[in-house]
Amino acid sequence: MSVSAEKPLAVDTLLPMKLALKVRFDTPINIGGHGAPVFVDRPFRRDRDGWPFIPASSLRGRLRHECSRVLQSLGQPACNHVRADDLCREAGSACAICALFGAPWLRSRLRPEDLHLVRPPGLREEAPSSRVRYNVSLSRSRRVAEEARLFTTELFLPGILLEFTGEWQAHLTLKDLALIEAGFGAMTALGRGKTGGLGWCQIMLETEVKDAAQWRVLTEAERAAGRAAW
Repeated sequence: MSVSAEKPLAVDTLLPMKLALKVRFDTPINIGGHGAPVFVDRPFRRDRDGWPFIPASSLRGRLRHECSRVLQSLGQPACNHVRADDLCREAGSACAICALFGAPWLRSRLRPEDLHLVRPPGLREEAPSSRVRYNVSLSRSRRVAEEARLFTTELFLPGILLEFTGEWQAHLTLKDLALIEAGFGAMTALGRGKTGGLGWCQIMLETEVKDAAQWRVLTEAERAAGRAAW
């Protein structure tokens, strides 16, 4: 749907949008996965060249969870069930979470993509390396280390700040976008070992909208209108 640039965008009108995501890590990361070339209990996810990446499915799932928490804090209905049978079935009566992220019977408005390592420049010219951290499980009731519960975590630890980027395609309303921004804003860490200081990050989002057949960056006033709609 084309919308004239001279008219303000309606907060409930679905529009084509592009979400440019940038995730900057301040601490070592372990985005869970399999296929590590070392024998560790908790390896990190790798792409075909052996470098870490952020899977779209993992980030989308975390975003759905955070958006559900945001809506619940506002007293809004939001599905946050494990069982698929408990999710919304009808588009006309679906909660904001199922309408945005989809359900077995509803199509998602988001088309996420993996986020890949892009910075710092020159990092990918060298072979990827990792380190192993040794940990033990603690008994909360006894407040001591559990017996026979030593485990290892693989870390991508180049000693410099890392940055991952990617672009998601979507058909959203300004109200949807405000919820997504709140969900990303609630994320302070990604991956495993967050309580142990791993994966602390900053997530930056820039959104473009297709307005009158042209792509442009959303204005702050338009984003504020979406937040006000809640």
